Amino acid sequence: MRRNGGPYPNERDIRDGFASCLLVINPSRYPRYSRIFARLARRIPVPEVILTRDREHFVASVQEFTRSEYRHLLVWGGDGTAHDAINSLARVPPESMAGKSVGFLRGGSGNGIQDSYEVPYSIRRQMESYALSMLNGYEISVDILRVQDGPGVEFGQLFGVGFDAKVLARRDAGKKVRAGMGRYIGSALGEFAAMDFRALPAFRLRLEEGKYAFRGTRVNAEFPIDTLDLQTRPVMIELGTRPYYGKLFKVCPDVVCNDGFMDVYVFEFADKRSMVLNFGALWNGHHDKINKRAARSSRPVIQRYEVRSLVIQSDSSFSYHVDGELRNAGSAAEGGRIEISVVPTALKFTVPPAFYRLFHPFERIEGS
Repeated sequence: MRRNGGPYPNERDIRDGFASCLLVINPSRYPRYSRIFARLARRIPVPEVILTRDREHFVASVQEFTRSEYRHLLVWGGDGTAHDAINSLARVPPESMAGKSVGFLRGGSGNGIQDSYEVPYSIRRQMESYALSMLNGYEISVDILRVQDGPGVEFGQLFGVGFDAKVLARRDAGKKVRAGMGRYIGSALGEFAAMDFRALPAFRLRLEEGKYAFRGTRVNAEFPIDTLDLQTRPVMIELGTRPYYGKLFKVCPDVVCNDGFMDVYVFEFADKRSMVLNFGALWNGHHDKINKRAARSSRPVIQRYEVRSLVIQSDSSFSYHVDGELRNAGSAAEGGRIEISVVPTALKFTVPPAFYRLFHPFERIEGS
Protein backbone atom coordinates (compact mmCIF):
# COMPACT_ATOMS: atom_id res chain seq x y z
CA MET A 1 0.00 0.00 0.00
CA ARG A 2 0.99 3.60 -0.49
CA ARG A 3 3.25 5.09 2.16
CA ASN A 4 2.86 8.82 1.47
CA GLY A 5 -0.20 10.18 3.27
CA GLY A 6 -0.58 13.33 1.14
CA PRO A 7 -2.92 13.90 -1.81
CA TYR A 8 -0.19 13.31 -4.41
CA PRO A 9 2.24 10.41 -4.81
CA ASN A 10 5.88 10.90 -3.92
CA GLU A 11 8.76 9.67 -6.09
CA ARG A 12 8.87 6.31 -4.37
CA ASP A 13 5.13 5.81 -4.89
CA ILE A 14 5.52 6.57 -8.58
CA ARG A 15 8.49 4.24 -8.98
CA ASP A 16 6.74 1.38 -7.19
CA GLY A 17 3.44 2.02 -8.94
CA PHE A 18 5.00 1.71 -12.40
CA ALA A 19 7.29 -1.19 -11.46
CA SER A 20 5.26 -3.72 -13.50
CA CYS A 21 3.83 -1.54 -16.26
CA LEU A 22 4.08 -1.53 -20.05
CA LEU A 23 3.16 1.73 -21.82
CA VAL A 24 2.04 1.42 -25.46
CA ILE A 25 1.60 4.58 -27.55
CA ASN A 26 -0.40 4.76 -30.77
CA PRO A 27 0.94 7.69 -32.83
CA SER A 28 -1.28 7.22 -35.90
CA ARG A 29 -3.43 10.38 -35.55
CA TYR A 30 -1.05 12.75 -33.73
CA PRO A 31 2.50 11.51 -34.47
CA ARG A 32 4.35 14.67 -33.42
CA TYR A 33 2.45 15.01 -30.14
CA SER A 34 2.82 11.33 -29.35
CA ARG A 35 6.61 11.50 -29.76
CA ILE A 36 6.74 14.44 -27.35
CA PHE A 37 4.65 12.42 -24.92
CA ALA A 38 6.93 9.40 -25.35
CA ARG A 39 9.93 11.51 -24.33
CA LEU A 40 8.04 12.77 -21.28
CA ALA A 41 6.98 9.24 -20.38
CA ARG A 42 10.59 8.06 -20.34
CA ARG A 43 11.28 10.49 -17.48
CA ILE A 44 8.83 8.48 -15.40
CA PRO A 45 10.12 5.07 -14.29
CA VAL A 46 8.02 2.97 -16.67
CA PRO A 47 10.02 -0.21 -17.38
CA GLU A 48 9.12 -0.28 -21.09
CA VAL A 49 7.62 2.26 -23.51
CA ILE A 50 6.59 1.14 -27.01
CA LEU A 51 5.93 3.76 -29.70
CA THR A 52 4.06 1.69 -32.26
CA ARG A 53 4.58 2.08 -36.01
CA ASP A 54 1.05 1.26 -37.18
CA ARG A 55 -2.14 -0.50 -36.13
CA GLU A 56 -0.69 -3.98 -36.67
CA HIS A 57 2.32 -3.15 -34.47
CA PHE A 58 -0.01 -1.72 -31.82
CA VAL A 59 -2.19 -4.85 -31.75
CA ALA A 60 0.90 -7.09 -31.63
CA SER A 61 2.31 -5.06 -28.73
CA VAL A 62 -0.94 -5.42 -26.76
CA GLN A 63 -1.01 -9.15 -27.42
CA GLU A 64 2.62 -9.43 -26.33
CA PHE A 65 1.61 -7.84 -23.01
CA THR A 66 -0.68 -10.81 -22.32
CA ARG A 67 2.32 -13.14 -22.62
CA SER A 68 4.66 -10.96 -20.59
CA GLU A 69 5.41 -10.67 -16.89
CA TYR A 70 3.95 -7.16 -16.73
CA ARG A 71 0.81 -6.79 -14.61
CA HIS A 72 -0.37 -3.43 -15.95
CA LEU A 73 -0.86 -2.09 -19.46
CA LEU A 74 -1.24 1.65 -20.10
CA VAL A 75 -2.48 2.70 -23.53
CA TRP A 76 -2.09 6.22 -24.99
CA GLY A 77 -4.63 7.02 -27.71
CA GLY A 78 -8.23 7.90 -28.45
CA ASP A 79 -11.41 5.86 -28.74
CA GLY A 80 -10.19 3.90 -31.76
CA THR A 81 -7.00 2.95 -29.94
CA ALA A 82 -8.97 1.87 -26.88
CA HIS A 83 -11.22 -0.20 -29.15
CA ASP A 84 -8.25 -2.03 -30.66
CA ALA A 85 -6.82 -2.69 -27.20
CA ILE A 86 -10.12 -4.04 -25.86
CA ASN A 87 -10.51 -6.35 -28.86
CA SER A 88 -6.96 -7.64 -28.53
CA LEU A 89 -7.38 -8.37 -24.82
CA ALA A 90 -10.90 -9.84 -25.12
CA ARG A 91 -9.76 -12.45 -27.64
CA VAL A 92 -7.04 -14.09 -25.55
CA PRO A 93 -7.80 -16.99 -23.18
CA PRO A 94 -9.02 -15.68 -19.78
CA GLU A 95 -6.04 -17.24 -18.01
CA SER A 96 -3.73 -15.00 -20.06
CA MET A 97 -5.29 -11.97 -18.35
CA ALA A 98 -5.22 -13.39 -14.82
CA GLY A 99 -3.78 -10.74 -12.53
CA LYS A 100 -3.50 -8.21 -15.39
CA SER A 101 -5.31 -4.94 -16.09
CA VAL A 102 -5.41 -2.12 -18.63
CA GLY A 103 -5.72 1.65 -18.25
CA PHE A 104 -6.24 4.39 -20.84
CA LEU A 105 -4.48 7.76 -21.16
CA ARG A 106 -5.96 10.67 -23.13
CA GLY A 107 -4.53 10.77 -26.64
CA GLY A 108 -7.26 11.41 -29.21
CA SER A 109 -9.78 13.94 -30.43
CA GLY A 110 -12.44 11.71 -28.88
CA ASN A 111 -11.70 10.36 -25.40
CA GLY A 112 -15.04 8.78 -24.53
CA ILE A 113 -13.56 5.88 -22.62
CA GLN A 114 -11.30 8.20 -20.59
CA ASP A 115 -14.25 10.48 -19.79
CA SER A 116 -16.34 7.47 -18.76
CA TYR A 117 -13.75 6.42 -16.18
CA GLU A 118 -12.91 9.95 -14.98
CA VAL A 119 -9.32 10.03 -16.20
CA PRO A 120 -7.74 13.44 -15.34
CA TYR A 121 -6.86 15.90 -18.11
CA SER A 122 -3.24 16.94 -17.55
CA ILE A 123 -0.65 14.30 -18.40
CA ARG A 124 1.05 14.84 -15.04
CA ARG A 125 -2.15 14.13 -13.12
CA GLN A 126 -2.90 11.15 -15.36
CA MET A 127 0.46 9.55 -14.64
CA GLU A 128 0.28 10.32 -10.93
CA SER A 129 -3.25 8.95 -10.78
CA TYR A 130 -2.33 5.71 -12.50
CA ALA A 131 0.78 5.32 -10.35
CA LEU A 132 -1.42 5.41 -7.24
CA SER A 133 -3.97 3.07 -8.77
CA MET A 134 -1.41 0.47 -9.84
CA LEU A 135 0.33 0.71 -6.47
CA ASN A 136 -2.91 0.20 -4.53
CA GLY A 137 -4.71 -2.19 -6.87
CA TYR A 138 -7.52 0.15 -7.91
CA GLU A 139 -9.05 -2.09 -10.57
CA ILE A 140 -12.64 -2.73 -11.65
CA SER A 141 -13.84 -5.68 -13.71
CA VAL A 142 -16.00 -4.14 -16.46
CA ASP A 143 -18.63 -5.45 -18.85
CA ILE A 144 -18.10 -5.34 -22.61
CA LEU A 145 -20.34 -5.85 -25.62
CA ARG A 146 -20.02 -8.82 -27.96
CA VAL A 147 -21.18 -7.73 -31.41
CA GLN A 148 -21.80 -10.50 -33.97
CA ASP A 149 -22.35 -9.49 -37.58
CA GLY A 150 -22.67 -12.74 -39.53
CA PRO A 151 -19.54 -14.79 -38.84
CA GLY A 152 -17.60 -11.78 -37.57
CA VAL A 153 -17.34 -10.93 -33.86
CA GLU A 154 -16.20 -7.63 -32.40
CA PHE A 155 -15.96 -6.33 -28.84
CA GLY A 156 -16.49 -2.85 -27.46
CA GLN A 157 -18.34 -0.70 -24.95
CA LEU A 158 -20.56 1.35 -27.27
CA PHE A 159 -22.66 0.38 -30.28
CA GLY A 160 -24.71 2.78 -32.38
CA VAL A 161 -27.10 2.71 -35.35
CA GLY A 162 -28.64 5.70 -37.06
CA PHE A 163 -27.52 9.32 -36.90
CA ASP A 164 -24.13 8.73 -35.22
CA ALA A 165 -23.17 6.04 -37.71
CA LYS A 166 -24.30 8.19 -40.65
CA VAL A 167 -22.16 11.07 -39.40
CA LEU A 168 -19.14 8.77 -39.34
CA ALA A 169 -19.97 7.56 -42.86
CA ARG A 170 -20.15 11.15 -44.09
CA ARG A 171 -16.86 11.99 -42.34
CA ASP A 172 -15.16 8.97 -43.87
CA ALA A 173 -16.53 9.55 -47.38
CA GLY A 174 -13.40 11.44 -48.48
CA LYS A 175 -10.20 9.83 -49.63
CA LYS A 176 -8.57 10.46 -46.28
CA VAL A 177 -10.13 10.53 -42.82
CA ARG A 178 -8.96 13.65 -41.02
CA ALA A 179 -8.66 13.68 -37.25
CA GLY A 180 -10.27 16.26 -35.03
CA MET A 181 -13.61 17.48 -33.78
CA GLY A 182 -13.91 20.09 -36.54
CA ARG A 183 -14.26 17.44 -39.22
CA TYR A 184 -16.78 15.52 -37.10
CA ILE A 185 -18.89 18.60 -36.32
CA GLY A 186 -18.97 19.56 -40.00
CA SER A 187 -20.13 16.06 -40.91
CA ALA A 188 -22.79 16.14 -38.17
CA LEU A 189 -24.18 19.45 -39.47
CA GLY A 190 -24.20 18.13 -43.02
CA GLU A 191 -26.00 14.94 -42.01
CA PHE A 192 -28.53 16.87 -39.95
CA ALA A 193 -29.31 19.16 -42.89
CA ALA A 194 -29.81 16.14 -45.15
CA MET A 195 -32.08 14.21 -42.73
CA ASP A 196 -35.55 13.26 -43.95
CA PHE A 197 -37.70 12.03 -41.07
CA ARG A 198 -40.19 10.52 -43.55
CA ALA A 199 -37.48 8.21 -44.87
CA LEU A 200 -35.96 6.92 -41.62
CA PRO A 201 -35.27 3.18 -41.96
CA ALA A 202 -37.34 0.71 -39.96
CA PHE A 203 -35.69 -1.62 -37.45
CA ARG A 204 -36.92 -4.69 -35.60
CA LEU A 205 -35.49 -5.20 -32.15
CA ARG A 206 -35.66 -8.28 -29.95
CA LEU A 207 -34.61 -7.53 -26.38
CA GLU A 208 -34.05 -10.38 -23.93
CA GLU A 209 -33.46 -10.84 -20.20
CA GLY A 210 -33.79 -7.47 -18.58
CA LYS A 211 -36.20 -4.63 -18.05
CA TYR A 212 -37.73 -1.50 -19.46
CA ALA A 213 -36.37 1.30 -17.28
CA PHE A 214 -37.97 4.75 -17.47
CA ARG A 215 -36.23 7.64 -15.69
CA GLY A 216 -38.36 10.72 -15.20
CA THR A 217 -37.86 14.07 -13.51
CA ARG A 218 -40.22 13.07 -10.68
CA VAL A 219 -41.04 9.38 -11.09
CA ASN A 220 -39.02 6.36 -12.23
CA ALA A 221 -40.59 3.13 -13.51
CA GLU A 222 -39.34 -0.34 -14.40
CA PHE A 223 -40.95 -3.37 -16.02
CA PRO A 224 -39.30 -6.82 -16.31
CA ILE A 225 -38.65 -8.32 -19.75
CA ASP A 226 -38.12 -11.93 -20.77
CA THR A 227 -38.47 -11.20 -24.47
CA LEU A 228 -39.75 -8.03 -26.09
CA ASP A 229 -40.13 -7.38 -29.82
CA LEU A 230 -40.15 -3.77 -31.00
CA GLN A 231 -40.59 -2.13 -34.37
CA THR A 232 -39.24 1.39 -34.60
CA ARG A 233 -38.08 4.12 -37.00
CA PRO A 234 -35.63 5.89 -34.71
CA VAL A 235 -33.23 8.71 -35.30
CA MET A 236 -30.66 6.67 -33.41
CA ILE A 237 -30.20 3.53 -31.29
CA GLU A 238 -27.32 3.38 -28.82
CA LEU A 239 -26.13 0.51 -26.63
CA GLY A 240 -23.49 0.92 -23.97
CA THR A 241 -21.62 -0.34 -20.97
CA ARG A 242 -20.03 3.12 -20.58
CA PRO A 243 -21.75 6.52 -20.78
CA TYR A 244 -19.59 8.79 -22.96
CA TYR A 245 -19.02 8.89 -26.69
CA GLY A 246 -16.55 11.17 -28.45
CA LYS A 247 -16.17 14.60 -26.85
CA LEU A 248 -18.23 14.37 -23.64
CA PHE A 249 -21.42 13.24 -25.44
CA LYS A 250 -23.25 11.47 -22.59
CA VAL A 251 -25.16 9.19 -24.92
CA CYS A 252 -25.80 6.39 -22.37
CA PRO A 253 -26.14 8.38 -19.13
CA ASP A 254 -27.49 5.68 -16.81
CA VAL A 255 -24.91 2.98 -17.51
CA VAL A 256 -23.22 1.08 -14.68
CA CYS A 257 -20.00 -0.44 -16.01
CA ASN A 258 -20.18 -3.75 -14.12
CA ASP A 259 -23.84 -4.63 -13.46
CA GLY A 260 -24.00 -7.40 -16.09
CA PHE A 261 -26.41 -5.49 -18.36
CA MET A 262 -26.12 -3.25 -21.39
CA ASP A 263 -28.24 -0.12 -21.58
CA VAL A 264 -30.24 0.31 -24.79
CA TYR A 265 -31.55 3.75 -25.78
CA VAL A 266 -34.03 4.23 -28.62
CA PHE A 267 -34.19 7.87 -29.75
CA GLU A 268 -37.51 8.62 -31.47
CA PHE A 269 -37.44 12.35 -32.17
CA ALA A 270 -40.33 13.46 -34.37
CA ASP A 271 -38.64 16.22 -36.35
CA LYS A 272 -35.58 18.45 -36.63
CA ARG A 273 -37.11 21.15 -34.47
CA SER A 274 -37.41 18.82 -31.48
CA MET A 275 -33.78 17.74 -31.91
CA VAL A 276 -32.56 21.34 -31.99
CA LEU A 277 -34.65 22.36 -28.96
CA ASN A 278 -33.36 19.40 -26.98
CA PHE A 279 -29.75 19.43 -28.18
CA GLY A 280 -28.21 20.60 -24.89
CA ALA A 281 -30.19 18.11 -22.81
CA LEU A 282 -29.37 15.33 -25.27
CA TRP A 283 -25.62 16.07 -25.24
CA ASN A 284 -25.53 16.14 -21.43
CA GLY A 285 -27.62 12.99 -20.98
CA HIS A 286 -30.68 14.71 -19.47
CA HIS A 287 -33.13 12.30 -21.04
CA ASP A 288 -35.68 12.90 -18.28
CA LYS A 289 -36.00 16.55 -19.31
CA ILE A 290 -36.50 15.60 -22.95
CA ASN A 291 -39.19 13.07 -22.09
CA LYS A 292 -40.92 15.56 -19.80
CA ARG A 293 -41.19 18.07 -22.64
CA ALA A 294 -42.89 15.39 -24.73
CA ALA A 295 -45.13 14.14 -21.90
CA ARG A 296 -48.28 14.33 -24.02
CA SER A 297 -47.08 11.55 -26.31
CA SER A 298 -48.01 7.97 -25.49
CA ARG A 299 -44.35 6.94 -25.22
CA PRO A 300 -41.20 8.79 -24.18
CA VAL A 301 -39.05 10.26 -26.93
CA ILE A 302 -36.08 8.31 -25.53
CA GLN A 303 -36.84 4.77 -24.44
CA ARG A 304 -34.37 3.00 -22.17
CA TYR A 305 -33.89 -0.71 -21.54
CA GLU A 306 -31.41 -2.77 -19.53
CA VAL A 307 -30.94 -6.19 -21.13
CA ARG A 308 -28.44 -8.98 -21.56
CA SER A 309 -28.90 -9.43 -25.30
CA LEU A 310 -30.39 -7.72 -28.33
CA VAL A 311 -30.99 -8.64 -31.97
CA ILE A 312 -31.36 -5.74 -34.41
CA GLN A 313 -32.64 -6.30 -37.95
CA SER A 314 -33.57 -4.25 -40.98
CA ASP A 315 -34.82 -5.11 -44.47
CA SER A 316 -31.96 -3.07 -45.91
CA SER A 317 -28.27 -2.85 -45.11
CA PHE A 318 -27.28 -0.30 -42.49
CA SER A 319 -24.20 1.35 -41.04
CA TYR A 320 -23.29 0.99 -37.38
CA HIS A 321 -20.36 1.83 -35.15
CA VAL A 322 -18.56 0.03 -32.35
CA ASP A 323 -16.69 2.53 -30.13
CA GLY A 324 -16.79 4.98 -33.04
CA GLU A 325 -15.37 2.50 -35.56
CA LEU A 326 -17.67 2.43 -38.61
CA ARG A 327 -19.01 -0.86 -39.95
CA ASN A 328 -21.75 -1.97 -42.40
CA ALA A 329 -24.26 -4.76 -41.83
CA GLY A 330 -25.92 -6.90 -44.48
CA SER A 331 -26.75 -6.15 -48.08
CA ALA A 332 -29.44 -4.32 -50.02
CA ALA A 333 -30.89 -7.64 -51.18
CA GLU A 334 -30.93 -9.53 -47.86
CA GLY A 335 -31.02 -6.77 -45.26
CA GLY A 336 -28.91 -6.66 -42.10
CA ARG A 337 -28.95 -8.54 -38.81
CA ILE A 338 -26.69 -8.10 -35.78
CA GLU A 339 -26.68 -9.92 -32.45
CA ILE A 340 -25.30 -8.07 -29.41
CA SER A 341 -24.79 -9.54 -25.96
CA VAL A 342 -23.08 -8.40 -22.81
CA VAL A 343 -20.01 -10.22 -21.50
CA PRO A 344 -20.06 -9.55 -17.73
CA THR A 345 -16.87 -8.43 -15.97
CA ALA A 346 -14.82 -9.44 -19.00
CA LEU A 347 -11.74 -7.25 -18.45
CA LYS A 348 -10.03 -5.52 -15.55
CA PHE A 349 -9.53 -1.79 -15.98
CA THR A 350 -7.08 0.15 -13.86
CA VAL A 351 -9.10 3.24 -12.93
CA PRO A 352 -8.25 6.55 -11.23
CA PRO A 353 -8.72 6.67 -7.44
CA ALA A 354 -11.74 9.01 -7.71
CA PHE A 355 -13.60 6.55 -9.94
CA TYR A 356 -12.61 3.54 -7.84
CA ARG A 357 -14.01 5.30 -4.79
CA LEU A 358 -17.49 5.35 -6.34
CA PHE A 359 -17.57 1.55 -6.20
CA HIS A 360 -15.87 1.28 -2.79
CA PRO A 361 -17.48 4.14 -0.83
CA PHE A 362 -16.57 2.83 2.63
CA GLU A 363 -12.88 2.22 1.99
CA ARG A 364 -10.08 4.75 2.50
CA ILE A 365 -8.99 5.55 -1.04
CA GLU A 366 -5.61 7.22 -1.52
CA GLY A 367 -5.54 10.15 -3.94
CA SER A 368 -9.30 10.56 -4.42
